[in-house]
This record gives sequence, C-alpha cells and structure tokens, in this order.
Amino acid sequence: MSDNPPTYLPPPPSGIPAPAPPPGATPPPIYQGPAAPDYVQPYTQQQPYVGQPYGAQPMAVGGAMAGGLLYQLGGPGGWSIVFGLAAIIVPFATNYYFPILPIAGILGAFRAIQRGRLIGGVIGIGVNLIGGLVSLFASGLIGR
Repeated sequence: MSDNPPTYLPPPPSGIPAPAPPPGATPPPIYQGPAAPDYVQPYTQQQPYVGQPYGAQPMAVGGAMAGGLLYQLGGPGGWSIVFGLAAIIVPFATNYYFPILPIAGILGAFRAIQRGRLIGGVIGIGVNLIGGLVSLFASGLIGR
C-alpha cells in the first residue's frame, strides 16, 4: 500500500440505496451513439476481384530456388567453403600447407549457421574437415 491517500472516494456500501434526485430535476438523456450514415459504404459497392491479389507477381520457381541457394552459399558460408577448398587443393599443387586455414573456415561456417545460412555452413564444415585432414597428412603428423 502506498503512503499517499487515494484521490477518489470509495464506493458506497451495497446496502444503502443511491440518493434520490432533487425535486424538479430531469434525468440526463440516455446516450445512443452516432446515427448511421445514409449512404452505402464504398467497400460494399466494389465487385470482387477473382484474379491474383494486388501486388502479387507470378514468380519463376527455378529463379527463386537458385537465388535462395546462392544466398545460402554466400557471405561467411562462401568464405568458409573457399578456405576449405584452398586447404585441400594447395598441398597437392605446391609444397605448402595451411594448418590454420581449416580452423578459420570452420569458425566462418559456424558464423554462417548463426546468420541463417545453414546450407553454406554445413558444406563449409564438411569441406574444412577434409581440408584439415589433408593439412595433417601434408605436415606429416598423421599417415607416415
């Protein structure tokens, strides 16, 4: 309870009737709300449209699927895949190997998954795991 007294009066007890109006006073009029308009509402005069809703455009299914897949493979997921492919291809093409590149690729793949690019992230994790194994074989830590 608050220390401030209430600014309103409590309701009268239920056993006491309401006070009678003074003699000669007229009761207030009963509120009936606004009157209905005399005209028909505009939306009832329109004919129903049987075609596509306004603004809906037909969409090519192949284009939408390709665009969604390219979105999934872009951003951090795409960089993760590139890092994994570099970790796989470079040891076969040269005498160099990149032991840190698959780790950076896996971190990028997790970042892609957190940002809603699941397909790119999962592919990135798989490619970077293979790239990590290739780097371990190229370094001589396993396989000799």
